[in-house]
Amino acid sequence: MTARIEPESYAGCDAAARLLITARQAGVAGERLPTDLRPRNLGQGFAVQLRTAQLLEKEHQDPALAWKSALPSADRASTAPIYASTIMRADAGALRMPVVEGKVRIEPEIAFEIGRDLPARSLPYSEAEVDAAIGRACLALEVLGCRYARPDEASASELLADHMFNHGLVLGPDIASPDAAPVEMDITVQAGHEAAQSYAGVHPNKAPKAGLYWLVEFLRGAGLGLKAGQHVITGSYAGYIDVPAGMDLQIGYGELGTMAVRFAG
Repeated sequence: MTARIEPESYAGCDAAARLLITARQAGVAGERLPTDLRPRNLGQGFAVQLRTAQLLEKEHQDPALAWKSALPSADRASTAPIYASTIMRADAGALRMPVVEGKVRIEPEIAFEIGRDLPARSLPYSEAEVDAAIGRACLALEVLGCRYARPDEASASELLADHMFNHGLVLGPDIASPDAAPVEMDITVQAGHEAAQSYAGVHPNKAPKAGLYWLVEFLRGAGLGLKAGQHVITGSYAGYIDVPAGMDLQIGYGELGTMAVRFAG
């Protein structure tokens, strides 16, 4: 059984969210949150996330149009909203994402698109109900970034408050069916005319929809839901991969297809 984690508001929640929004919009990693504003547990980290989402939508017209979500443990969670301003299509030309020493850090994933609203309600959703609400699925890349210059010094709760390294999402071609998302598949990455790199891909939860089922219940418990048109990614098949900016990339997802993408240098 996975951990049940609920948002837990605290006195520094609003101030922490505003500081992280400032760092996010500046695009420059900085120091950790001040000691008195740091979330002390995962529930407080989630509370900062949700306050960030409220502020970005209300004050900056930047709503959450996607989520990342993997199954949590008692001491770690990897779930966060992803905002409209950072969601891009793979075929939209050279994509502007964080570049560090000429590289962009990505994670190859499958994105499930919600086709029917899953609003907050008193009763839990069954997996069958969630499956019925999925409209389609596509190849995807999570783009990683962090608002802390030294994330290795931050606690799991601080990282959760900062959206667990999420900077953005790239959506690629549709796959045949949401049920076609496999547990295992080879991931290949080819940059320009260089030799392709291959990875033996395995979904971290051993079930591609597991993180989606958990997210639906987490949001329901927080009085929230998912809306039609939102996407949910549920875990990387190959951990993180550093790819070169300024080069044409071909990223293969086993037998599902290939995503062509280029990140601006």
